[in-house]
Amino acid sequence: MSQIIADSYEILQQIGSGGGGVVYLGRHLRLGKLVVLKADRRDLTARPEVLRREVDALKNLSHTYIPQVYDFVAENGVVYTVMDYIEGESLDKPLKRGERFSQAQVIKWACQLLEALCYLHSRPPHGILHSDIKPSNLMLTPQGDIRLIDFNIALALGEEGAVRVGFSRGYASPEHYGIDYSGLGATQGVRDEAATRLEEDPATVVSTGAGSSSTGRRTVLLDVRSDIYSAGATLYHLFTGRRPAQDAKEVEAISSKEVSPAVAAIVQKAMEPDPDKRWQTAAEMLRAFERLHENDPRTRRRKRRMAATAGLLALCFLAGGGMTFVGLKQMERTQNAMALAGYSADALEQGDVTGAIQYALQALPQKRGLLDPDDTPQAQRALAKALGVYDLTDGYRASRSIPLASEPLKATLSPEGTRAAAVLQGKVCVYDPQTGAQLAELEAENSALSDALFLDEDTLVYAGPGALTCYRLTEDRALWSGQPATAIARSADGSTVAAVYKEESRAVVYAADGSQRAVVDFNGRQQAVTVNDGFADPEDALLALNGDGSLLAVSFADGGLELFDTTGGDGDIQLFDGSDYTHFEGGFYGKYFAFAATDGGDSVCAVIDTAAGEQTGAFADQTPFHVQSDESGIYVSQDNVLVRLDPKTGAQTELAYTEKDIDAFVHGAEGSVVATEDGVRVFNNQAVELGRSDGGDRGDFLALAGGRTLAASRDVPALRLMEREEHPALVTYDPAFAHDEARLSADGRTVMLFRYDAFRLCRAEGSVLTDVTIPEAQQVYDQQFRRENGDSWLEVVYNDGLVRRYSAVDGSLMGEEQGPVPSGDQYEEFFTDRFKITSPLHGTPEVYDRETGKLVTRLEPDAYLTYVTQVGDYIITEYISAQGDRYGLLLDGNCQVLADLPRLCDITPEGKLVFDDKMGTLRESRIYSLQELLGLAENSLKEEIK
Repeated sequence: MSQIIADSYEILQQIGSGGGGVVYLGRHLRLGKLVVLKADRRDLTARPEVLRREVDALKNLSHTYIPQVYDFVAENGVVYTVMDYIEGESLDKPLKRGERFSQAQVIKWACQLLEALCYLHSRPPHGILHSDIKPSNLMLTPQGDIRLIDFNIALALGEEGAVRVGFSRGYASPEHYGIDYSGLGATQGVRDEAATRLEEDPATVVSTGAGSSSTGRRTVLLDVRSDIYSAGATLYHLFTGRRPAQDAKEVEAISSKEVSPAVAAIVQKAMEPDPDKRWQTAAEMLRAFERLHENDPRTRRRKRRMAATAGLLALCFLAGGGMTFVGLKQMERTQNAMALAGYSADALEQGDVTGAIQYALQALPQKRGLLDPDDTPQAQRALAKALGVYDLTDGYRASRSIPLASEPLKATLSPEGTRAAAVLQGKVCVYDPQTGAQLAELEAENSALSDALFLDEDTLVYAGPGALTCYRLTEDRALWSGQPATAIARSADGSTVAAVYKEESRAVVYAADGSQRAVVDFNGRQQAVTVNDGFADPEDALLALNGDGSLLAVSFADGGLELFDTTGGDGDIQLFDGSDYTHFEGGFYGKYFAFAATDGGDSVCAVIDTAAGEQTGAFADQTPFHVQSDESGIYVSQDNVLVRLDPKTGAQTELAYTEKDIDAFVHGAEGSVVATEDGVRVFNNQAVELGRSDGGDRGDFLALAGGRTLAASRDVPALRLMEREEHPALVTYDPAFAHDEARLSADGRTVMLFRYDAFRLCRAEGSVLTDVTIPEAQQVYDQQFRRENGDSWLEVVYNDGLVRRYSAVDGSLMGEEQGPVPSGDQYEEFFTDRFKITSPLHGTPEVYDRETGKLVTRLEPDAYLTYVTQVGDYIITEYISAQGDRYGLLLDGNCQVLADLPRLCDITPEGKLVFDDKMGTLRESRIYSLQELLGLAENSLKEEIK
């Protein structure tokens, strides 16, 4: 049976141990979020105030390269610190496997580590010292970044420094051992018994005294330079693969064969035995790494040697080695370009469009030199996809990923979608979702229960430190403040705000100008509040105002649910005096109040007519309901379906249907955003999917406003944004007519929508010319739309070889003839100027050289090839996927893919691409050259800078 800590955390497995304690992987029971629990080995009864002081300091930390500390709990005499679970492995593991890292890799990690130390060392009042920096305390994430972990021995610095608590052999500074080399010669130093214990070769030495060590002459304190030494020793190991000697004076110098002289100098200075000779701050050492390029002597020498190198290369070419040299360099750069194209695809999947464009551009150098390879098709494909030039369906596309300093506790959009806000640990940050720029950083109540919401595009009300605060963004000032608050609700008309502070048994109601309208007494009851309100808000409590603020809905920890009349009248409505329900959600729609309640096993959803004081409908099930109710309607999800519920009739209108269960949703005027374990999807009000983000992040926080969506996960320090895109239509049609293919006539005046048993012929503006039923549809073997000599028709081939042709002008039967009986294997061959392309029904299409007959390449392995069209130097292949979706690929003259063509349905005689969104619109695009794509990318990045 698994162990439960503090009724909140389930220990799953031990994942590490050391001198400081045992480390466990755990799970927050309510939220399902993975966490790390560090069981401290120090004696709780001896010095609990020390541990509490450390963790309280660490809970306020918020930095990209530092895991968030959430909780400090004691269970059966053991102290547990609860913090973020960082996916990946610590850097000591690849070192033990004998892996070596490139200089560029380690420099990147060095800068991230030093940024984290800059942050720690600058924390008020005097900074925080990590004290045990080493490879095993650097976690490498799947994204290739590091996180500095294991803060259980971190020290809060005093004005003079900090006493040592623990350290690791080889990575600790002389001060950690009680040795003071400052201002002394190489053979001198002050030692204490810690240094003697060091010689007994412990892995980690832990001070047993409560005070500092002294030899009788002076006390040896730690300061930021002690962390700098440990950082240098850690980098030494990462650069060289060797653990540094435990005595600073015996550390073997890094050779120039291992790293550049400039890098070796930075590490050597960090590891100076005399702290006065080290880098004095992490910021100073960080600047040294950032300026490596201009300070490296080899960079300066390179300029002086350029002329000589050019001459030397010329001699190499004359000697016959030039082509080999160039070929190897081109191969290396081609591999690098392919890797960058992969990075571009990854960035796009995470919603970072700008990053995707930048990676693709790096893979496509515009200034080509002798050593540069031809542009790789993979890079051009990545750039076209990042720019979205061929994705012409109206809908929502990933537009931006805004990085946060830590995982969000709450996130939302303003009513028109022009502002985004994220609640982090102890602060609220406001962003421009179009540019990603941070507009404000406001100090907040240090609680995960803290809310923030917009009253309008410029006004934010949030849980400030000790007071509910209303803030005007453009004026950069607080308009008013009220009583302490964490949970906040606003009325639909914006006239009223209600707030509750943690477990207080009352709510304070304010007018929009900050004046206090009412105090609602809960009669001793309180809302459900987690024991540790610094970790995350399970959002079990309901707090909602109706449209004009006259009613306030409140749920309670005892399972109660009540509607309070905020006007002072007798309009209170008690729905549950108490119950077993532990989770509530819902809100008001006009005079109706809709809610869902769950006890972990059973769930109920009900609608109340507040004017009549009666229930108009209810549902009960063992599967949880999720409810959103606002001035636009009542919306309920269960399992994988989202519906709009009519409060009078109980009629349901489907708004979204997904393969996996819906975990969360939000509905707005433009449609719905739903989150499942597969990602986030956007639907219009007709339940048609308009966009998706399959990054894999949980959609714990969702918002939809102003043609923009926001999704954020408690586990990922970022806001993911999508924006609605619209494109001009070439042809419109009634989407109610189901069809497999859409083709334009040769003159562009009509469009034929067809399937195996029928077709519809429409004029270009969408009006219907005729509907035709294809006779004996069950015997149809194949259909092909033909264009020849300015004429167009649909050719229907039957199993017995009969061929019928229907006009694309008026839909009439042009004639029929008996042809050979089809073979039935669906084998086809296509021809271009240079190639023959074979397409079996089951198997991968193959490309052969028409002159030599040799196999050139293979095409898409998991789709059926339907058409091949040559357009100038390009080849366009069209496919049906295993899921029945149609798409195309743009190929170069060597049949290498240059671009994806989603929903491609036709290619006009002029070589234009036509796309069918299956929602009533055909759209057209030209084929973009590489130079055009580069120009579009440049303009996109310029707009980004603006």
